[in-house]
Amino acid sequence: MIQEKTSRISIYDPGTVDYMEALSFQKKVHSAVNDYSRGDAFIFLQHPDVYTAGAHYKGDLSSAVKVNRGGYMTYHGPGQLVAYYIVNMKRRNIDALGLIKIIQNSVIELLNSYGIHGEPMLNEKTGVWVNNKKICSIGIGIDRFATMHGMGLNISTDLKKFNFINPCNFSPDIMTSMDKISGIKHDFNSVKDKFIDITIKNFEIDDYIIHKSID
Repeated sequence: MIQEKTSRISIYDPGTVDYMEALSFQKKVHSAVNDYSRGDAFIFLQHPDVYTAGAHYKGDLSSAVKVNRGGYMTYHGPGQLVAYYIVNMKRRNIDALGLIKIIQNSVIELLNSYGIHGEPMLNEKTGVWVNNKKICSIGIGIDRFATMHGMGLNISTDLKKFNFINPCNFSPDIMTSMDKISGIKHDFNSVKDKFIDITIKNFEIDDYIIHKSID
């Protein structure tokens, strides 16, 4: 039987973190979650500018970090809320599609609270879309029982940064943000805090601890 202390959920809210530092931390936590030596972990942050390439991307990697998530090339940077889900699917009794749907529903609930109507999409369009524009990309990786990676929601993201790639294998002009849709500037931390609350509710998290740094 899993002890209470090892099943407590960890929620990380560290601010802005270098992508490689966050990836290294994800891998360490992922190993422990797989081994049942700690509970699931949810990480909410933003990154300095970085391009990452998922398992389906076969092009030039000279300016991107190759990672073990699904999908193609994407961009992370200031103004984009990134959430990583390190979840033991066996312990939680969920599959990859079930996890993606909870993420999508959480993003849609968040957008609705700001008067933005989002639509969930799967397969090559996996994420959340608004008026045929992609506002949230989702890509997870699975090893043994546990997931890694997650989603990126464009809040006040500089959308011109997508012009250097084909994000998620689409034309760069397919990307949008909360700011662009609403025509107003959203406070990143307020949106992030609301999304954390929605995640806690939708993943039915009762016993958790919040960390303000990753270590």
